[in-house]
Amino acid sequence: MPGTDGLSQKRASRQRKTGDPTPLQLSEALDGEPRATEDDFMLDDDGTTSPNRSHSTTIRRANLVSPPRAGASQISPIPQRRTGGQIPRPEQPTASLPTSLPNKPYPRGSITRQQVLPPNIFKGKVHWLLPLGIGMIAMLVLWELGSFTLAWGLARYDDIRYGNPRTYQTNAVVGHGNDSPLHPTHFIAINLNRQAIVVEFPAGNPSGAQSYVVPYYILGQGGDLTPITLEFRDVTGDGKPDMIIHIHLQTQDQTFVFVNDGNKFRPPTSKDNIHL
Repeated sequence: MPGTDGLSQKRASRQRKTGDPTPLQLSEALDGEPRATEDDFMLDDDGTTSPNRSHSTTIRRANLVSPPRAGASQISPIPQRRTGGQIPRPEQPTASLPTSLPNKPYPRGSITRQQVLPPNIFKGKVHWLLPLGIGMIAMLVLWELGSFTLAWGLARYDDIRYGNPRTYQTNAVVGHGNDSPLHPTHFIAINLNRQAIVVEFPAGNPSGAQSYVVPYYILGQGGDLTPITLEFRDVTGDGKPDMIIHIHLQTQDQTFVFVNDGNKFRPPTSKDNIHL
């Protein structure tokens, strides 16, 4: 057969190149079982023959188990592939990876306090104006606190004495309604919405009550809490007691005079000669 003759000739030429003295037998070529060649022996590292392969060009790869990582003293377990006519090279051990340097603690003993903290440049250089300024600020704060405390205390005292709204009451003999020391005239002074109002009860009789209003408002801070008091004395020189209204502001006292005409009080005029 032509195909069989060609196959036998190829195998005979291959044996002559490799130096095999055994001649190729025709009976072996006609046999249907394929024989292992020298290349198959070389691919096997243990010297054993591999299983029979079919006439195919497909390359089959075996699943190799990945070897463990080679350390500084280990050698890769996979041998290098040997080909015909080559001497296997000695396997080189893999180079070990450089190890990291250990973290050494920083020597704290070598650092002194003078190196960590800067020197105090203000040491021994305090100007005399500094304590003076601090003292003045402290005095100002104490003054403000004292003023606030005093105002608060006076306001609480007026609440107890005059109430809210500020109210003042007194009795006096002024010659109205046949009053007498046994039946004096009763007066009530009140600071109602920053306006001073006085109510008179002649001889203590409510039926003849009269009211007098100061013709201006009490201005300033705390004007609605300003106490009002009354004083009776002759300021015009006619021998009749006049009514003097005292408005006690925080900074000063204001006065207003009502002149006594014998039956009631009236506002002063330009003809009245008033001597307080």
